Amino acid sequence: MKKLNITLDEIGKEIPFGVPDNYFDQFASQMDQQIGVKHLPVSRLLRPWMYMAAMFLGIMFLGQVLFNLYQNTKAQNAENYELYVLSQVDETSLMDCYVDYSVK
Repeated sequence: MKKLNITLDEIGKEIPFGVPDNYFDQFASQMDQQIGVKHLPVSRLLRPWMYMAAMFLGIMFLGQVLFNLYQNTKAQNAENYELYVLSQVDETSLMDCYVDYSVK
């Protein structure tokens, strides 16, 4: 059976853990070797900028396509309105309007 109450005198003044020899003297140089400055290739540095440029070009292209669709729809609506107005007026009243306008 193991004794549950152990006093400090029974343990002694030994330090159970140790540090390797010259650990703190070599710590800085070992840390520099492990971390070290890694040189990245230029393509890896430019990759986020290329992605961003591609995104903006895509947005601009999509905007241009949507703007062209809007302009085409607007022109088509104007043409449809003109055809509608002309379909509501007969030829004689249109000629009368032209004659009256040119006289004034």
